[in-house]
Amino acid sequence: MNAPKILLLSLCDQTPALDLITKRFEVTCVASLADALVLAGELEYKLLLCDLTSRIPPDFSCLQQLNDFSREQENFPPVVVLSSSRELRDSLQAFELGVADYIGPEISMEEVCARLNRTIYHQIASEQLKDRLQEANATAYSVMSDNSDLGSNIQFLLGVNRCDNLDQLGQMFFTTVEHYRLSCSLQMRSLYQTKNMEANGMAKDLESELLSQMRDAGRYIDFGRRTIVNYGQASLLIRNMPSPNDARYGAIKDNTFALIQGIDARIKALDEHAKLLEEKQALEKLSQDVKLVMAQIDDSYQGVMRHIVDTVEEMAESIQRRIPTLALSEEQEYFFEDVAANAVSETNKIFNQGLHVDECFQRLSETMDRALVSLSHIDEIGAPPVEETDESGSVDLF
Repeated sequence: MNAPKILLLSLCDQTPALDLITKRFEVTCVASLADALVLAGELEYKLLLCDLTSRIPPDFSCLQQLNDFSREQENFPPVVVLSSSRELRDSLQAFELGVADYIGPEISMEEVCARLNRTIYHQIASEQLKDRLQEANATAYSVMSDNSDLGSNIQFLLGVNRCDNLDQLGQMFFTTVEHYRLSCSLQMRSLYQTKNMEANGMAKDLESELLSQMRDAGRYIDFGRRTIVNYGQASLLIRNMPSPNDARYGAIKDNTFALIQGIDARIKALDEHAKLLEEKQALEKLSQDVKLVMAQIDDSYQGVMRHIVDTVEEMAESIQRRIPTLALSEEQEYFFEDVAANAVSETNKIFNQGLHVDECFQRLSETMDRALVSLSHIDEIGAPPVEETDESGSVDLF
């Protein structure tokens, strides 16, 4: 096996253990940077070894020139530096200047040769990988060129999620099918409306009725140069299909069907969003009605409790006023007084329990308020029109 060719740029009087390097590699030695640049640009060297062992601190100006020159050369060999410095800052500076490896004085020459071989192997592997990447890129470009429709479909499917209503969805579809040079009519059927669209204006009544009648007739309906494509909640009429023998015939069917699938998925998403908004509005209305009824119940409950307390206290006072005129015995008077006092006491206890019920109503009201706040994040875009209801229609229970 032929030894790898390396170019040695020796900027010192003698490179250490040069004999060992010449045994392992086919070495071409030069003493000036200009000669190294000429040879590196003309001949196929696997590596450029730059010897800076005699310069302390090392002078990296030559590395800067090598780095500048390598940017202009497509196949410039990797640069390895032999240095007498063990300082970390010197090695970092060398790597910043684009060297492939930095070898300090503590490295034995056996290991130097091994690291040179490793750098050469890495370079060969990098070149092979680069060739394969170029081949893969060329293949991918060829596939994309032959199937340019794929790019348009991908852009449509990526952008369809940004459509907030059927009008935007239809406009994006017609912008995409301009790539196919098709004349189409599109029908989109959501839960709230049926939208018929043309690329150049208002929908045509006859074609809209045709799409409505043929919506369940199958995935593809062909008649002459016209084709209807149905999927879910979307239908498409293509008026200028190529002949069945044309290579574009099947491609147009496949690609437009992918577009219709994307439209159907977005219509379903918009419907779900609209239903979510309806549920939000219903929950808000229900929460408001519940809070109103709770307030009415609370007010009426407190009024009843106060009325009971006032009545019982008035009854007790009346009994107390009438006892002296009834000519009752002392024991009987004590009995009526105890009954009246007990009635007032028990009524006050019941009223105090009513205060706890009022606290429960208050906590329930706060819970409803938090539920309404949690619904405020729902986006209003795309919401269906909802008739406003008069809050005066709430039933007054008391």
